[in-house]
Amino acid sequence: MNVTQSWQQFVLNRETRVNVRKEILDSWQRCRQLGISHELDQVASHISSDEFIKRREKNEVLLAAAVPVMEELYNHLKGGGYLLLLADADGYLIEMMADAKAQQICDRGGISPGARWMEDNVGSTGLSIALRTRTAMATSATEHFCTAFRIWDCSACPIYVDGEFMGVFDVCRVGPGNDIRELFTLAVSGARAVAERLRYERNRIREEILSEILLHSWDINLQSTGILSFDKWGKIIHKNKLASEFIHLLQQENQRLNPSSQTKEHHVIYQMKSHSEETAEIFLQGQRYLLESKQLTKQDQNLATVVLVTPETQKKITYPVAKPSQEEQSEVHAAFKTKNPLFKKTLHVAAKAARSQACILIQGESGTGKDFMARAIHRESSRRSKPFIALNCASLPKELIASELFGYAPGAFTGAKQQGNPGKIEAANGGTLFLDEIADMPLELQAVFLRALEEKQITRVGSTTPIPVDVRFVAASHKDLWLLVEKGEFRQDLFYRLNVFTVHIPPLRERPEDLELLINQMLSASCEQAWRNIITFTPEAMELFLHYAWPGNLRELRNVIERITYLHEQDQFDARHVQEFLDFGETAKIKMSERERIELALKIANGNRVQAARQLNISRSALYRKLEKYSM
Repeated sequence: MNVTQSWQQFVLNRETRVNVRKEILDSWQRCRQLGISHELDQVASHISSDEFIKRREKNEVLLAAAVPVMEELYNHLKGGGYLLLLADADGYLIEMMADAKAQQICDRGGISPGARWMEDNVGSTGLSIALRTRTAMATSATEHFCTAFRIWDCSACPIYVDGEFMGVFDVCRVGPGNDIRELFTLAVSGARAVAERLRYERNRIREEILSEILLHSWDINLQSTGILSFDKWGKIIHKNKLASEFIHLLQQENQRLNPSSQTKEHHVIYQMKSHSEETAEIFLQGQRYLLESKQLTKQDQNLATVVLVTPETQKKITYPVAKPSQEEQSEVHAAFKTKNPLFKKTLHVAAKAARSQACILIQGESGTGKDFMARAIHRESSRRSKPFIALNCASLPKELIASELFGYAPGAFTGAKQQGNPGKIEAANGGTLFLDEIADMPLELQAVFLRALEEKQITRVGSTTPIPVDVRFVAASHKDLWLLVEKGEFRQDLFYRLNVFTVHIPPLRERPEDLELLINQMLSASCEQAWRNIITFTPEAMELFLHYAWPGNLRELRNVIERITYLHEQDQFDARHVQEFLDFGETAKIKMSERERIELALKIANGNRVQAARQLNISRSALYRKLEKYSM
C-alpha cells in the first residue's frame, strides 16, 4: 500500500491503522483532533501588515543572517520550481523566495510572508512538523494532510544557536519525482549556514558590547559588578559570572514567592530589561543589591540594554564614644549631609515619615535629588527588604502609562505579549513605588490610580480581574501641584491622597553652606573612580563656585565635577580654570551685584582687563569707568 492509499484510508475512511511513518501518522492524528480540513486549499491564517513589520523587526538578526544564505541558494536553484521559506520561532513566515513556476502555485495556495505555518493552521507539512518537534523533517507531497500542499515535496531544519531555537529553514520543490534526500541535504546545510552566521554575529555584538562597557565603564568596578546585557527584544546577549549568580538567586526567590509560576524570570529583571535608564533595589538572602539599567548606543543605534548589579558594600562596625541620635543614624540623614538649618528640619520630617506606611510627596527643582530622597525613604522604611521600583511619568507617552503602571492582560492590544505583562505596581508589591514627575500623569488616568490607592488593588489593562497589592507610594514633582489643582490640571482628591507628608528639597543656591563639602565629596569619589590624584580647589576657585547659581542643582554640580575630573590635567584647580567649565553669563546675575560680577571677571581673566571687559561684554573704557565708580 502506497502513501496516497494510506492517506485516503485515514482521511476518507477514517481508519487509524495505516501504513505510514510514525511521525506522519502522529501529525495526521493531531490534525484530526484539531479539526483541520483535508480539503483546505489555501493558507487562511495571515497576520496584518503592521504585525508582520513588527515580527520582522523582532527577528532582524535572524533575517540578516538568513537572507544572504537564501539568496545564494536561490540563485543556484531558480527555474527548477523551488520555494525557500524562513519561519521564526513562533511559526510565522518572515521570508520567502520562489521562482516563477513555484510562485504561481504559491499564489493559488495563499502561501506568502506573514502566514502562520503551524499544524493547527496548515496541517501536516515538513515545516509545520519541524516547528512543533524542533527537529529536521522531510516530507513528500503525498504525506501532506491538506490538499493545498500535496503538490510540494519539502524538507525543513530547525536553526539553533547556543541551544536557543531561532526558527526553521525550509526547502520545497514542486513534485513529483524529487529526491527527498537532496532536499533534506539542502535544508540542513542551509540551516547550519544561517546558524553559523548568527553565532558569528552574536559573538561580534557581544564583543562590541563588552568593548563599549570597558570604554564607558560608567565608573563601575568590573571585579565586583554583575553585568547583564539584553538585545532590544529582551534576550540575554551576555552575562558575567556575578550576574549569573545573581540571576540564580533571583530564580530561587521567584520560586519561593511564586511556586506556581510558569516563568523563572523575576519581575525586577523583567522591568529592568524592558526599559532603559531605570534603577531598582532588592534584598536577597540578607544582601541589598542595587540595579541600574543603561541604554548602550553606538552611532545613534541601540546596541543593547545593560543592567549593572552591585551588591551594597557592608558598612564597617564602629564604636563611637557618643551614641548618635536616631535622626543621625537614619538612611535619610546619611543620604543628605547638610549644615543648613531648614534642610535639617526637612530631613528630620522625612526620616519620621519614612517609618510610616503613608504616601509621601517630594517637591523640589530638577536635579535636587528627589530620586535619592525616595530611595533613602525606602531604605529607612519597614519595606527596605522588598523591591524599590521607579517610574518617570514624563518619560512615557500618555497612551503607555496605564499599561506600564497597571500591566496588561494577554491580547489586550495589538503587539501585546501573549502571556500579558505585570505593571510597575505589581512589580513593587510589598515594597515602594516611586512615581517621579507625577504632575505629568494624564488627568483621565489619575482617577484610576486614585481608586487603586484607596482599594489597594489594581486591574490590568484588558482584564476584569482585580489583583490585591501592598505598595507604599512616594511621588515627586518639580511643579507646584496645588497650582495645577487650581488650574484643573491635577485632581484635588489625588493631591490630598498623596500629600500625607510633604518633603521639600531646597535648591542648591539656598544651601550655600553645603556647597564646599559637596564639591570635595564629589571630587574625592570621582577622582578615585578615575584612578587619578585628588584635585584640590584654590580658595579663589571655590569662591567662584559659591557665586554660581547652579540652576541644574546637584545634577549639574555632579556633571561639572565629572568633567573636571576627566578633562582637567592638573592636580590644582584655580580661578583661571573656572571659565572652562562654568558659564557665568545670565545665570551668575541671579546671585551677583555688578561689582561682584566685575570682581569675578577680573579673577577669571587673572587681572587682564581687556579679557575681563570681553567677559562682561562691555568696552574697555566702560570697564575703567566702573572700576573708578567702585574704587576698585
